[in-house]
Amino acid sequence: MDRTINHPSTDELKRFIPLQALSGQQLTLLAGVAEIKQAVPNQILMELASNDDQTYFLLEGTLLLSSKDGHKREISADDRSAMSPIAQLRPRQYQVKCQTPVRYLMIDNAYLENLSANHPIQGGIEGYEVSGEALNETTDFEDQLSAQLLSDLEQDCLQLPSLPEVAIRIGRALEDGISDAQQIAELIQIDPVITAKLIKAANSAFYGGRNPVDTCSAAVVRLGGDVTHKLVLSYALKELFQSDSALLQSRMQQLWKHSTHVAAICYVLAKQDRRFKPEHAMLVGLLHDIGIVAILNYAKNFPDEAMQPAMIDQAITNMRAQIGSMIMNNWRFPSDFVITALEAEQWMRNKGEVPDYCDLVIIAQLHSYIGNNKGLHLPAIDEVPAHSRLELGELTPRMSLKILEQAKDQIAHAQALLNI
Repeated sequence: MDRTINHPSTDELKRFIPLQALSGQQLTLLAGVAEIKQAVPNQILMELASNDDQTYFLLEGTLLLSSKDGHKREISADDRSAMSPIAQLRPRQYQVKCQTPVRYLMIDNAYLENLSANHPIQGGIEGYEVSGEALNETTDFEDQLSAQLLSDLEQDCLQLPSLPEVAIRIGRALEDGISDAQQIAELIQIDPVITAKLIKAANSAFYGGRNPVDTCSAAVVRLGGDVTHKLVLSYALKELFQSDSALLQSRMQQLWKHSTHVAAICYVLAKQDRRFKPEHAMLVGLLHDIGIVAILNYAKNFPDEAMQPAMIDQAITNMRAQIGSMIMNNWRFPSDFVITALEAEQWMRNKGEVPDYCDLVIIAQLHSYIGNNKGLHLPAIDEVPAHSRLELGELTPRMSLKILEQAKDQIAHAQALLNI
């Protein structure tokens, strides 16, 4: 058949969010192997619980997705959700049937993986892997790193990050019932850098009043004890995202960038659902990957030549959740933090009807990956159980994305707040 009929153009590929991170060369290569197919009404494209090795994108028409529990929803080619792969998780979580005549794009996953391996995708997550999916092969270094981490964990001799002193003091003061702004300010002013950041935050677009504040005690009065505590924690914790190793410092910086982006989205989502406290949500989001900080600090004990990205990523995949939850327990943080550190990568996590902060972080992470190669291997936002439990206004398959699109400025402001 004519190639123009069977294969997509690069422009057709670029309409889909996960493929927008591809370079021109990658798009050209992909266009040569991707296939455009047609289907008739009532034809089944995917069976529930199947494990095929293709990724599907909808070009024209309407599909009906039916889950195991009987939930049904339609996706049309002009829907926002159609810009992501259709029912991407395996085993498939939906039966997918054509409601109308359909044109769709089918790509063999082996081509996508080969493309990423031989032609690194631009714009992806740099420096660390966050999918929770183990690689098929391990290396001597990865085995050694994981083995030593496990050994130190079992012997209770793994050195975990410590909570900064200023954060400990503020937390103790609030636990002791101290609410006097001047007393709290005196504790904060031990750290001049955090003091300056807190005053700047109190004058920011989020919290600023008619008159600017110029003292730490005035900032505490404006913010209140709880918000002050959360912001002091956030500013103090940035110090942990540092490494003495030049090779690992860039990874720490990328981790901080990712964590603050997720935290900012959590803040905005929490403002949409009144069951959550925005500053608490922001801090949970900021710390969801704290286990990676400990692993990167541990990796600096190995020779520089051993610290190749894929090798460290594998150790992170294996150990991040366990170590992250241990850190949250050691810091005596509430269960929200412990659970999120442990389960934030479990995309199909389903813990009942009532949402928790881990649900917020799951949705925030999925949104943060839109437009880069990470999205190629993750479900769409409206496919995960967390989406249906959150009250994000009118619940439609596209609404959470719509809310976040409309809140781009708020997300940017929240992220800036963390980077004062």
